[in-house]
Amino acid sequence: MHGIGVGEPSGVRLVREKWHKPLVSVVVTYRNYSAYVEGALRSLLDQTHKNWECVVVDDASDSPHRERLTSIVGELNDSRIKIHQLSENVGQVPSFFAGVEQTTGNFICLLDPDDRYAETFLEEALGAHLNVGVMCPIVSTEQFLMTERGVIGSGLRGDLYTAGMRPYGKYLEARKPEKPRILFVWASIPGWHWTSSSAMMFRRAALKYLKPNRKLVYKGCADGYLAQGAHALGGTLFLQKPLVYRMLHASNAWIDADIYASGQDMQRKGAHRWSEQAFTDAIEAIRHNGLPEFRRDPPKEPAPPPKKIEVPQQRGMRRHLERWRKSIRKRVA
Repeated sequence: MHGIGVGEPSGVRLVREKWHKPLVSVVVTYRNYSAYVEGALRSLLDQTHKNWECVVVDDASDSPHRERLTSIVGELNDSRIKIHQLSENVGQVPSFFAGVEQTTGNFICLLDPDDRYAETFLEEALGAHLNVGVMCPIVSTEQFLMTERGVIGSGLRGDLYTAGMRPYGKYLEARKPEKPRILFVWASIPGWHWTSSSAMMFRRAALKYLKPNRKLVYKGCADGYLAQGAHALGGTLFLQKPLVYRMLHASNAWIDADIYASGQDMQRKGAHRWSEQAFTDAIEAIRHNGLPEFRRDPPKEPAPPPKKIEVPQQRGMRRHLERWRKSIRKRVA
């Protein structure tokens, strides 16, 4: 049997370079964010990785925002960008999976409409997936933090940077690494190992286990649901390079707009922490979607009863005891 390559007719020269530039699907979950979404979509147009498709899932926006979205996509006039309209507001996680069903790429990103990609985001996140020798369901990158007046920081995960700093007396030497590290995190290690939704790239093969099997009680928290679920399935790769511009503004769902230190509590006052519930929901979905025994404790077998230890008596000891008994009998007689 003679192979002719991947998806290429007989007689056509193989172009192996294309195999290393697979299609990436980008899902933008959108609801009443017409003030921001154009910038998000424009950040796709100049990506160095050109093989992408994008679906904007309109989660039942109000009419003015829906009409503005249609106008923006029409003005961009790029056949790779499409709109998928939902008839009712279902929330970010179901919206994302509605978008996944409209796409075909093996690698899938979730781009928030108020965030923007750096030019090389798709290329470098995909490179982390393909070139480090270990496969994981999720790659996350570092982020720039930005307001409407510009960038205010380039490291949301300052804790990861300080972990790699060298001591300098009683201080730590803070400097930009010559080459960004890619950190591998075992699936068994709990905690938050990512930045946020827009900086994540998932494998489609993992996402099929994460589609919710019931209605979720929260409308947001897509990163908490997807990242924790994907990580549980096979670990995380974290690229220590900011490749996403995360917009800080008054309407952010979770992060505070006033960020001044890596170590501060960045949660917006009044924002609900859904991450614990999201993790439970993701594990339940994984079990429902084909891995019923996933993360269940193995049944504990009853401990065996203690074995009776027979200590054989030495021959000389038996002889000694018999003489002792005889001497006792003589004395009694």
